[in-house]
Amino acid sequence: MPTLYTTALSANGRKPLAVIEELGLRERFVVREVNVYRGAGRAPWFRAINPAGKIPTLVDGDLTLVESNAIMLYLDEVYGDGRLSAEEPRERAELMRWLFWEAAQWQPAIARVLSPFVAHRLLPDAIPPPEQPPQWSEEGLCRLLARLEEHLDGRAWLVLGRRTVADFAVAAMMTYFAPAGFPAAKYPAIERWYSQVAELDGWSRTAHPLWR
Repeated sequence: MPTLYTTALSANGRKPLAVIEELGLRERFVVREVNVYRGAGRAPWFRAINPAGKIPTLVDGDLTLVESNAIMLYLDEVYGDGRLSAEEPRERAELMRWLFWEAAQWQPAIARVLSPFVAHRLLPDAIPPPEQPPQWSEEGLCRLLARLEEHLDGRAWLVLGRRTVADFAVAAMMTYFAPAGFPAAKYPAIERWYSQVAELDGWSRTAHPLWR
């Protein structure tokens, strides 16, 4: 059976889990917990699978696939008949645009602001709490939040008028938002959209208690 090595503690690790659940594929996959925050990524048995020691990692026959967005697309296109992606070139380009935006801009900006908070939550005995709360007013993140707010105003979903892997990709880092005190009232379109994502089976079934 295809095997996914991951942990729902991680925003990126949650992405393919959510797709598997959303597509109703859980019984067709082996999911192995690899808590990289507790050193499991350095274990020899896992390094033999992924020398970089990172999650998520998907093994499907002779294919070993890394990078969360690539794994989501593969899962949907091979096992989900493309329900969460697109075949038409213009639609696919629009979908891919948001996946690249998430990886290149959105995720790094959030990581800059939330890394101290997230690290302490994950390893409270080893990492002290941050000296100040997350700086949601940080210029780079505010610019991206404004961009996303403008785009989602009047839209039910991020792209193509339906749920896609792009919704899971952009929502992933928002896993950390609620406990980190995200000022949701300032971004009503983002909050409405994320609340809709949170109601999807794939998202609700992969919510880790640490981030609720």
